[in-house]
Amino acid sequence: MNATLVFPAWPDAPPLSVDPIREAERLEDLRSLKLLDTPPEHRFDRITRLTADFFQIPTAYIAFIDNKRQWFKSRVGLCHTETARDISFCQYTVHRNEPFIIPDTRLHPVGRSHPLVVGEPYVRFYAGVPLAGPRGHKIGTFCLVDTVPREFGDEDVASLLAFASLVEREINLGEIIQTQNELLDTRQQLVETQEKLNREFSDAAKYVRLMLPPPFSGEEIIDWQFHPSTHLGGDGLGYRRINDDLLAFYVLDVTGHGLGSALLAVTALELLRNPNPASQIDFSRPAMVIDRLNRSFQMKDHAGKFFSVWYGVYSRSARTLTYINAGHPPAVLLTRKNGAIELTKTAPGASVLGIMPEMHAPETTIPFSPTSELYLFTDGLYELLDPDGGRGSYDEFLAYLEKQVRGGKPAWDAIRQWLDRARDKKRLDDDVSLLRFATKGNPSS
Repeated sequence: MNATLVFPAWPDAPPLSVDPIREAERLEDLRSLKLLDTPPEHRFDRITRLTADFFQIPTAYIAFIDNKRQWFKSRVGLCHTETARDISFCQYTVHRNEPFIIPDTRLHPVGRSHPLVVGEPYVRFYAGVPLAGPRGHKIGTFCLVDTVPREFGDEDVASLLAFASLVEREINLGEIIQTQNELLDTRQQLVETQEKLNREFSDAAKYVRLMLPPPFSGEEIIDWQFHPSTHLGGDGLGYRRINDDLLAFYVLDVTGHGLGSALLAVTALELLRNPNPASQIDFSRPAMVIDRLNRSFQMKDHAGKFFSVWYGVYSRSARTLTYINAGHPPAVLLTRKNGAIELTKTAPGASVLGIMPEMHAPETTIPFSPTSELYLFTDGLYELLDPDGGRGSYDEFLAYLEKQVRGGKPAWDAIRQWLDRARDKKRLDDDVSLLRFATKGNPSS
C-alpha cells in the first residue's frame, strides 16, 4: 500500500498518511449517497440536537468529508455550512477506526497551534467519531466541540458512540430507500404503492386516535389536539386518574415516520393507560415510570426506534406538579400574578429513552396555582418546513406565543392558530400533539 503524506494547513500540524486508492474509494462511497449539498433533514437534525442537549455542549455536528472540504449535513452551534478540509480536526478523525478525543486542544499536537485554538472561536475540546458509509468506508464524522476543556471518560465515549450509530443507521437507511425506489420500474407501480401506503397510514392514524382519551373538564382540565402527518409519525398522549388526589398526564414522540413508529407509540401508550397489575409500576412516581419505559423499549429490540416522553403528576391537595422530561421539548408554563401573564420554558430534559439500558432522569416539582396553565407539545409543532430549506425553532414559536398573549389572545387559542396556519401552508413534516393542563377556577377554563 503506497501511502501519501498529507500536510494540514497550519504550522506544526502532524501529517496524515493517506492511501490514494482507498481515498478515491472513500470519496466514491460518499458521493454515491447523494447527501452532499442537500437541505436539512429532521432525521439527522433531531439526533444532533438530542446529542448536544445530552452532553450540554454548545456545538455538535454531522460532517461529510469531501476531497477539499468538510460539509455539515446537520449542525448545532455553527453558522457555516462548510469549511476547508485542510483546516479541520475531522480530517484526522475520518481516517481512524475509533473516536478521536482531545480533552484540551492546547495540550495536543493536533490542536496547540491550530488557528481556531489560538484564535476565535478558541476551541478547547473536540470529540469526533468516524462514520461509515454503506460499503464500510469512513465518509464523515459526528463531532462535539466546546470552548472549554472537558473530561471525557469511557461512559461519555460509549454514549457518543451510541448517538453516532444512530447517524450511521440513518445514512445507510437512506441508501436502502434509494435502492428500493430505483427498483420501481414503472410510474404506475409507484402510484399504486403510494395509494396503498396512504390507506395504511390513514387506518393507522385512526387507530392511534382511538387510543387517546377524550378531553375532560372537572376540578382539573385537560384538552388536547392530535394531527398526524401524511407520513404518520409516532406521537401519542394521554392521562390517567391515579387516585382522588393525583392525576398523571403525558406526551410521547417516537423517532421516525411510518407504521413502525406508530406501533411503538401505541404499545407505549397501552402500558401507560392499561398497565398489567403484575408490573407493579407506581404511576405517582415519574422516575419509576420513565425507568420502566426505558427498560421495556430498548431500540435494539424495536428496529432502532427511540423516543422522548414528558410525564407529570399533579397533586390536587399540594397544588404541585412533579414531572420528568426525557428528551422532549420543554413545556410552556403560564402563570398569572397581579393581573400580569408570564410564559416560561420549563427545564430541558434528560436523554431520550431506548438508547441506553440505564439512565438517570431526575424529577422536578413546581408549584401549580389555580391560575396556572401548562402546555405540552411535540417538536413537529415548531420544526416546520421552510421554502429556503431551513426549519423553525422553539424560540421562534415561543416569541410568537408571547406576542399573542401580550395582545390579549388566550395562549391555547394562539397555539392552535399557529398550528392551523402551518397546516394551511403545508409546512408540517411530522405528527403534532398538543396538550393543555389547567385547574378549575382558571380564568380561561
